[in-house]
Amino acid sequence: MNPAIVIDSSSELPQKLYPKYNIFPLGYVIRDSNDETHKERIQVQTLQTNKLLSIISNDKNAQLFAPSIKDFVELYTFLSEEFDSIISIHSSFATPVVFENALVAKKLVSEISIDVIDTHTLGSSSGLFVEELSKFIVEAKNINEIRKETISLDKHINSFIITKNEHLNLTGLKKIDWRKSLTKSLKTYSLYNYFQTNWNILSNSRNTNKLFYKIQEKLSIIIKNKDLKNVFYTSSKNFSKDTKFTLSKMRKVPRTEAKPSLVAYYLLGDDSFDISFI
Repeated sequence: MNPAIVIDSSSELPQKLYPKYNIFPLGYVIRDSNDETHKERIQVQTLQTNKLLSIISNDKNAQLFAPSIKDFVELYTFLSEEFDSIISIHSSFATPVVFENALVAKKLVSEISIDVIDTHTLGSSSGLFVEELSKFIVEAKNINEIRKETISLDKHINSFIITKNEHLNLTGLKKIDWRKSLTKSLKTYSLYNYFQTNWNILSNSRNTNKLFYKIQEKLSIIIKNKDLKNVFYTSSKNFSKDTKFTLSKMRKVPRTEAKPSLVAYYLLGDDSFDISFI
């Protein structure tokens, strides 16, 4: 196999890993309040996410637009000239429109074999999922092996998120405007856990110390029962002390500080903590 891996930029994966695993990202587009558009992807394997994050953090009326069917078709066609297959990884949970666009584009491109992989991961867990699956794809002999590994990874990745978004569930994502969902829930933080492919709310509190304690308590139990092999995390600056203490419980485990994606900013806000491990 000589596959290319396509992701959308909601997967919080360090860009330095793109060339290593033949990963090609599709970026989002921001339309600001002056009706100017800003593209996240500036080259085939280069994103300017930080620049767009700066725009939307200073412009409450900025709108986020997902990669289009045309974007997918153009990238798939471009990759067909060099690779013999494409593994396209997207989240029907966090970005259902993107996932659907990938499925439609697959039908429109006949020059290459395309497999659209679904995951329910979000934020740091999406980056962890892509990195672990990419490692496997390099050694995989056929697509069936990759499909089986996808199911296994989704089941074994564990994640905790602290956010002010109280609507972090599939129904909420479809019905609630991403930005409005944050402005309506400023009083209380919610703690979510991703386990066995499902996001569940564990607790609500104005006191984030209590939520971090819950995470640390659960981490201690998990670490006693199994060895962790990889950790991804993101954190707002105001949670730096709690983040450092939480990470201290996993000193011997490789850790990657992921950069927040545009999607994560809209869903989790700029006042959140997100850690994932396997």
